Amino acid sequence: MTSVAIIGSGFGGLAAAVRLKQSGVEDLVVFEKSHDVGGVWRENTYPGAACDVPSHLYSLSFAPKAD
Repeated sequence: MTSVAIIGSGFGGLAAAVRLKQSGVEDLVVFEKSHDVGGVWRENTYPGAACDVPSHLYSLSFAPKAD
């Protein structure tokens, strides 16, 4: 039996799944209605948009660091 269900595989859903796994929760499932992960960033386009904050403020602290 699954103990945790995460709805959506956007930024927040994936972060929740990673943190839960890091906390020892193995029986979780992520539901996504679309064909791929990404949430709103996959579904929408933002012509001319730019990042308005330093990237370290809008990144996952547990993501692998680039060399």
